[in-house]
Amino acid sequence: MSHQPPATTPQRSNPRSTPHFVLRRTAVIGFAIVCMLALLVFVIRSSGRSPAAAVNQADVTNVQLVAQGRQLYQTRCASCHGSDLAGEAGWPQRHANGVMPAPPLDERGTTWQRDDQWIFTTIKHGGQVTAPAGTISYMPALGTGLTDQEIWAVVSYIKSTWPESVRDLQPKTSE
Repeated sequence: MSHQPPATTPQRSNPRSTPHFVLRRTAVIGFAIVCMLALLVFVIRSSGRSPAAAVNQADVTNVQLVAQGRQLYQTRCASCHGSDLAGEAGWPQRHANGVMPAPPLDERGTTWQRDDQWIFTTIKHGGQVTAPAGTISYMPALGTGLTDQEIWAVVSYIKSTWPESVRDLQPKTSE
């Protein structure tokens, strides 16, 4: 009688215990942790910044908006209205051709007697749109060269030059 070893079935190795599976699982877990940390850093950093809100009105208290408006005014408006907002010489007398000179935009002019939306519309669409009937305005429409936010910045700058007592008298835009 010969002694044969007992028949055994070959053992399969458990796939979860193989080094390959462990490495893959570790990589997936590590990637997930890195993604979560990146998301956490993004959320923390974003919460420290105020979101850039769209500007859709004048705000004389917004220092950055007023500064942007001042710069835009100097490059786009000062050639007609004066770098000091004093308007074109001769205002309020009409030119010989009947056209009004560019008015002062400071408290000596009449712009403060209009609401913000009127000022915005005049800048965006041109003076002829808001001019009284029978009046000719050479004020160009700047809406193709300036965004709405930039126009509101210019309005904010103009208003920031007015004394608070004049701003208090300005009509409010009806909503």
